[in-house]
Amino acid sequence: MERTDVIVVGAGPTGLFLASELALRGVRVTVLERLDEPDPTIKSGSINVASAEILDRRGLLPAAEEVQRRRLAEATAFTAGRSNRTVRELTDAAGRNSRRFPVLGHFAGLMFRHDLVDQSDPVLAAHTAVANGIMVPQHDLELLLGEHCARLGVEIRRGVEVRDLRGTGSDLGDDADVIVETSAGDFTAGWVVAADGGRSVVRKRLGVDFVGTGPELVGYQAIADFDDASELRRGWNWTPRGIYTYGPVPGRVLVARFAPQPEDKNAPVTLEELQDSVRDVTGVPVTITGLRGRATRWSDNARQARTYRHGRVFLAGDAAHVHSPFSAQGLNLGLGDAVNLGWKLAATVTGTAPAGLLDTYQTERHPIGAWVLDWTRAQVALLRGDERTEQLRKVVGDELFGVPGATNRMIALSSGIMQRYDVTENDTADTAPVGAIVGDVELKSGGRLADHAHGGRFVLVDRSADGRYAEAVSGFPESVAYAADPASDASLPSLLVRPDGVIVWADASGDFADSAPKLLDAAIQRWVGSRER
Repeated sequence: MERTDVIVVGAGPTGLFLASELALRGVRVTVLERLDEPDPTIKSGSINVASAEILDRRGLLPAAEEVQRRRLAEATAFTAGRSNRTVRELTDAAGRNSRRFPVLGHFAGLMFRHDLVDQSDPVLAAHTAVANGIMVPQHDLELLLGEHCARLGVEIRRGVEVRDLRGTGSDLGDDADVIVETSAGDFTAGWVVAADGGRSVVRKRLGVDFVGTGPELVGYQAIADFDDASELRRGWNWTPRGIYTYGPVPGRVLVARFAPQPEDKNAPVTLEELQDSVRDVTGVPVTITGLRGRATRWSDNARQARTYRHGRVFLAGDAAHVHSPFSAQGLNLGLGDAVNLGWKLAATVTGTAPAGLLDTYQTERHPIGAWVLDWTRAQVALLRGDERTEQLRKVVGDELFGVPGATNRMIALSSGIMQRYDVTENDTADTAPVGAIVGDVELKSGGRLADHAHGGRFVLVDRSADGRYAEAVSGFPESVAYAADPASDASLPSLLVRPDGVIVWADASGDFADSAPKLLDAAIQRWVGSRER
């Protein structure tokens, strides 16, 4: 029986990134994947800003930017002679090396308008460094993360189907190793993370409640060959029969309509099934002559695991929550789970975690997952084909999205940068940035905060003139990266940032300035743990 520290079930983006986070901190990890090769099926077409920042903090932004350059070249060729504001904006921004917040996305098919975005908004302006690395489709992301895992020595066992799991003791309690039964034999580990998708075998074997709302939509996505697609409109289009988008790469079509679910949800999507849905929703009598790869079928089934932990087994990504794929929220939500859990589990395995650290995975990520489910449900509500919904879409699209402030808010929410955690035990310590995602922080001494986060450590940016905070982290050389950055601007605070990019301490001006060292010590004790030496 093979033993490792952690077994990750599933080699999608969530599982791969989580495995890499564990390996960064010296944890032995094995990934078990049912498929023989990375799934080439078309899925999410991009990642959001928060996800791109996750890649940036691990040194993977250049690879993401290379993917975006390739995808933009394809999209530019596809849209030649036609208006596509998003493609033009992203291409122009890349050419200028512009530091503008990327406007890419929609809400229920209502596109965010570039001309209504206030780029001077400080919320958006703090998250512009990754603008050229967001157009990363899921398949490309899996390849990118697979290479990252290979460099870190992560063992990925493909063609291995997980069948069951049990504890070495009487159950899967906190004190027993976990045995994972697979088609390739048994594996044992101290911990298991299930990232095996919405139909998770692990979640079902654990009997974890998966609660939520049933589906109303039947959707499809594919790369298809058409005999004549000239009457299909580019971008997102709502009709009384549903919604569809064509492009931005040749042949890509996504279509959804309100209809009964198929009897066999696992049956392959046929050319005729896809063609019928496209004709029905678009009203265009297109003929699909072929499919490039496998088409996918999806729904707006929105459910969430009641708990993300069962003893020594965790759920992450689609194994923990499912919903409609609008705005690629599932991919981004899964990466958020992985970066939140990875360092916490690594600290636990290596024996450096403070008490209760693993419990914060549930308390921090479960509310975020519930919010995303509501966000996607609201979009489905705006897609219905009745007259009242059509009137509501006009009000939301023209009156709400037509207001710059509202547009900025919707873009910030959909990009993931508005996530915030309760990370302090002292209300007086809740200064403005604490609990928020750090965004891009340039250092006066050169470089950026993200440069110091590649190893998966905490980062302390000390902006005091005398380096007064260095002593606080001197006993944590393996856990905390220290960056001295004396600032001439007193408004720039010193920061302690977790490995997942969350600010857990900032030295405040005014009434709390004198207590900053004590609050830093408290943050270190709560999140970093005991001194290493």
